Amino acid sequence: MFKKVGIIVNRLAGGGINSKKIQMINSVLKKLRPKTVFGSRMLGLEYLGSNFAKKEIQIQLDGSRNDTLKLTNELDEIVDVIVVFGGDGTFSDVASCKPRTPLLCIGTGTTNVSPVITKPNFDPKKLGISVPRALEAEFKDDYRIAFNDVVVGSTILATINGKRVQVDAKEYLSGKKIISKPKKFYASIKIGNKTIFGRFGNIFISPVNKNFVGKGIAGGVSLSAFLNFKGVVACINVGIIVSTISKSELKMIEPIITKTISFDDETVHIETDGMISCDGNPVSDGEVKVRIIDGVIRVLKEKSLSN
Repeated sequence: MFKKVGIIVNRLAGGGINSKKIQMINSVLKKLRPKTVFGSRMLGLEYLGSNFAKKEIQIQLDGSRNDTLKLTNELDEIVDVIVVFGGDGTFSDVASCKPRTPLLCIGTGTTNVSPVITKPNFDPKKLGISVPRALEAEFKDDYRIAFNDVVVGSTILATINGKRVQVDAKEYLSGKKIISKPKKFYASIKIGNKTIFGRFGNIFISPVNKNFVGKGIAGGVSLSAFLNFKGVVACINVGIIVSTISKSELKMIEPIITKTISFDDETVHIETDGMISCDGNPVSDGEVKVRIIDGVIRVLKEKSLSN
């Protein structure tokens, strides 16, 4: 089906590699019937069975996200498709390279809710090109692409000992997974002539999801979706990035108050002392400029044969 297939595996995603994931990796690659699989031994090739012809790409590894970026750039335009196994943050990293080669993204992370993901039990005959809407985030010393959201907050979700937990975002950036509870932060958000500032629990910037149309319970977001706005900013008075919370704990922090601003092609300017994350990847505090971007990558998604 694809003569040349590239492979990128994030070994740390979702708590790490295991026999079940290795079996899935081989199953997915088998469906594509590649003549040759290109990649790095440490980032995927070592998990493939002997029935695959492999071509190793030599890159200098340092154990950071830079490994994914380097391999993406090396594979781009020398293969027919790049198959990426990882979490939402892994797909964000790969997309930040803006590869021209189509991606097939298989979720092996903690949340796996990115719109670029294809389920591992896909029918290869139904795969077609899809171009997802994304967020472009410009930092002082960094640049990221996100598909779910750009978030400001003190915690992110991670996997520890097979369990999904919330951990301190700043500590995670330095390689530590420390279970933590959300803490409030200061932020100023400016879009055009509108400004929101104060102390918040979380801020979310996201492409508008059509699933909110007609759902008045979602508040301002339902109107954003109904009126076809491209994106929305939601500023929330409490931190809601949690994996372990009881009904009684929720009752204690309620009422939850959300302020929203819709936007199309405007740039969202944020200044904050909270941690800014892109699809679950902490980047920095300080300033970020976010805007909607279309056509940054192409992904393979399962489509109806009638389309």
